Amino acid sequence: MRKHVSFRFRVLALLLLFFAGSFALSASRSGSASLWLLTAAVPGVILFLLLLPSGLFPLDRPSLAAGLTLCGLSILAPVSFGPEEALSQALRCAAALFFLFAGAVLLRIYRPSLPGSVLLSALALGLLSLPLWLPGIPLSPGDGASAILLLGVVSFLSLRLRLPALLCALCGLFLFLLRSDPVSGGIWTLAFILLFWASSGSSLWTGISLCSAGGLFIFWILLTPLPDSAGASVFSRLSAMSVVLPESVPESILPEDSLFLLLGEQYGLLFLLSAVLLAVLLLIRGASLALQSRKQFYASAALGVLLLLGIRALAFLLNLADLLPLPAGSFPFLSLSPETLCTDMFFLGILSGISARNEADLSEDVRLSMLAR
Repeated sequence: MRKHVSFRFRVLALLLLFFAGSFALSASRSGSASLWLLTAAVPGVILFLLLLPSGLFPLDRPSLAAGLTLCGLSILAPVSFGPEEALSQALRCAAALFFLFAGAVLLRIYRPSLPGSVLLSALALGLLSLPLWLPGIPLSPGDGASAILLLGVVSFLSLRLRLPALLCALCGLFLFLLRSDPVSGGIWTLAFILLFWASSGSSLWTGISLCSAGGLFIFWILLTPLPDSAGASVFSRLSAMSVVLPESVPESILPEDSLFLLLGEQYGLLFLLSAVLLAVLLLIRGASLALQSRKQFYASAALGVLLLLGIRALAFLLNLADLLPLPAGSFPFLSLSPETLCTDMFFLGILSGISARNEADLSEDVRLSMLAR
């Protein structure tokens, strides 16, 4: 046990030293006060959240460590474009932390019920339809709506209400297609079908959901041409990256570029592989929490988070390799979009809430076994 704890603290120390050293090196070169602030702030926030006492607020440290490290890399990526860009990304990540705690609290206090399922689904569908009613709205709550809709659908499934769950999922897909966002709709549909198959255990209902979603997609494709992929092929940019620390950084425009690609161009392919590995570790932790959960609602919620994040990351990587001829958003936690960052943090909060529930169930089992003696 002591060796295990020592290993965790060594990894944490290396992580803090890496971010402190990276920002300090950039700050010493540019002389920017903002980068010196980030030198202390980024490791400080990571240390505070990972060492936050579980009695004060329980957070799932394995998934949180992976997510916070990816957020730190997203702040480090735009440093070469100016301290202001890095500071702006840090502020986006800091604001998204609110949704980390919101997701954890929601999963700890929510109990599946018919009124709650209807309320969550209605809220999610309302957010998805908001840009259709207000075209000039600056926000695009698609990612956040899919996270809330996931909880609504999972709540229906835990109550064995398969038809309402299917209808809510199909309504979400229909709204994604109306917003001309087939990639997000495809990610949501694939995640839902796999979740529906795992939760319902019925081949008939899974076939119905697959046929219904496929019919909606075919109908939409017949009426609307598929959008072209944004920009030229990016595979050439990947092949031109060095393994680590390139001598020169190619010029690119920050608002139009992916932070994932910028990270590789500035620090090498090794950092991209590290980001992919962190995402894989996060997904493995989500699968572990799903297997440990004793109630269907928590197991399905963890599985849903795992599927939405995993399919999104896979779609992004396929797009980079020119295997998916559609724009595929951003890699998890490596995004300039405040809405996407908030959704990713909300997913981390969901995993933390599920972890807290699993620990509470385990403690209750220990208490009951002691009383039985």
